Amino acid sequence: MATLLVLATSMIALFPLKGFAEDETLNFYVTPEFPESQIEGSESYFDVNLSPNTNETLALTLQNTTDEAVKIAITPHTAYTNVNGVVEYGKNAEEVDPSLVHSLDELIETPDTVELAGKETKTVTLQLKMPEEAFEGFLAGGLRISEVKEDTEEEEAEGEGLAIKNEFAYVVGVIVSNSRDAVQPDLALLDVFPDQLNYRNVISATLQNFTPTFVNRLEVEASVKRKGEDEVLYEASKEQMQMAPNSHFNFPISLNGDRFRSGDYVLEMTARSGEEEWSWTEEFTIRADEARSLNRDDVTIDSSPNWLLIGGALFIVCLLAVIAYLILQNKKNQTSLGKKE
Repeated sequence: MATLLVLATSMIALFPLKGFAEDETLNFYVTPEFPESQIEGSESYFDVNLSPNTNETLALTLQNTTDEAVKIAITPHTAYTNVNGVVEYGKNAEEVDPSLVHSLDELIETPDTVELAGKETKTVTLQLKMPEEAFEGFLAGGLRISEVKEDTEEEEAEGEGLAIKNEFAYVVGVIVSNSRDAVQPDLALLDVFPDQLNYRNVISATLQNFTPTFVNRLEVEASVKRKGEDEVLYEASKEQMQMAPNSHFNFPISLNGDRFRSGDYVLEMTARSGEEEWSWTEEFTIRADEARSLNRDDVTIDSSPNWLLIGGALFIVCLLAVIAYLILQNKKNQTSLGKKE
């Protein structure tokens, strides 16, 4: 699979800053052309404030830097929070948060694949359709602009036409609002469960931002104990995270190579953002079948037979059998001597 280069804008404090990369790795440039609704001061991403049930045209200028023709695909996405506590703008979440009312990717109409001749510059337009009803806060996402190429090897192997493979991408952030009135962020703990991250055992705590605003400079501290005990078994902490509006992510607490053991546990978690603080205490259960399944899949746990332990056990069993045999024989001998006397 081809290496993916993403030039992603990042949301720091509230809005995305300009992304960057080595220009020589790109075959094209992307420049956003801002509409009149653009908020002043936003220079590298679309940041528009519009009335409900209105349309806006977003424009991108694409410049082919090579002598060869290129094909460009433009796809809209709704921002979400990944497992690292980072906002993603160039992909869609595997699971949409239930608090999300309007998905930005469904409000933007993009053109089909754009073809650029060698050294050609072309401006393409996209239509943004605002929701009919007014909403608070922000809708956040991005436009992923990627170069696509025809994969003839897959065509020959599959015989099902040309396969398109993305090789390079540029992500331009899109922030949409009806007003710039401040919205107070709020968090909830949705779930706690045994899980795996990169085939390693973790306890996942699902943290949700159910408000239509960004949660910035997020700090999380978490610990896990057995129910009824004071000893901390596992703990994790992380700073400088961020959550997209109306999104959730699974905060991982690593077992550091330990096996899952069935039983009842208690999670204690505290999250902070600026002057805001949230705390939760949540009980959860790890079932025996869950523990066995996850332990088998953990790449840090050796699930192969412990032949040394098995050999030791067999030796002890044999030794006990020999001792038992000798005792029985000794009793028989004593009985025989008694009868002769």
